Amino acid sequence: MAGSVHFLVLVAWLTFQSNGVSAETVRIAVASNFHPTLTKLVQAVPKEPDTEYVLISGSTGVLYSQISNGAPFDILMAADKVRPALLDTQGLIEAGSRKTYAVGRLALWAPRPTFPVNEVFLQNFQGNLAIANPEIAPYGVAAKELLSPLDLSKIRLIKGNNVGQAFHFVQTENAQAGLVALSQVLHSRISKKFFWPVDQGLYKPIEQQMVTMNQSPGTIEFTAFLTTDAAMRIISNDGYQLPGPREN
Repeated sequence: MAGSVHFLVLVAWLTFQSNGVSAETVRIAVASNFHPTLTKLVQAVPKEPDTEYVLISGSTGVLYSQISNGAPFDILMAADKVRPALLDTQGLIEAGSRKTYAVGRLALWAPRPTFPVNEVFLQNFQGNLAIANPEIAPYGVAAKELLSPLDLSKIRLIKGNNVGQAFHFVQTENAQAGLVALSQVLHSRISKKFFWPVDQGLYKPIEQQMVTMNQSPGTIEFTAFLTTDAAMRIISNDGYQLPGPREN
């Protein structure tokens, strides 16, 4: 019986080799805000049948730390340009692969507002306000900058590890409002009366950059797809601005 099993394994291996098929898994580390959009992108990319995309979501700071410590990712899609630049300096990426793929936007979301959700609402807000942790999450940095001129004495900041967790705090009513990604509220189809796309002049642009760690066929395939009109349409429809020709 053992001999038969070995024979079947050998036949399968020889068939695999003769067909020239080599399965590939592309591991993409993605900032939590962009995860829903990336899911749409990998479903749309005309990939080879044997190519599988695995998405690992988290805060940009945590993902950066994991890559710096040897995590086997093929692509990083960050929510800022700082960490990709650091990886570039450390020599951990493919030369010339760093580029801006989207520009994110903040939104103020309040599921049960007592008056219109806008800048005045934020200026007069009292209670729990969810934001991403500015220490590790770029959307938290933008939220901190937005809040810096305000009197925070009546606001209790509830900090999530990433903007996805900040969104979750509002969703589960652990916070009465939150500064989250515009893409999140659009993806969740939240009524316009419950959120305010924060004026972009009130915080520095959230330039989201990507880098690749190798030139595998799957990695090349995906990065090439991002330059197509189809990919740009998906990114734009999800509430992101498209970048200029080249932004480093």
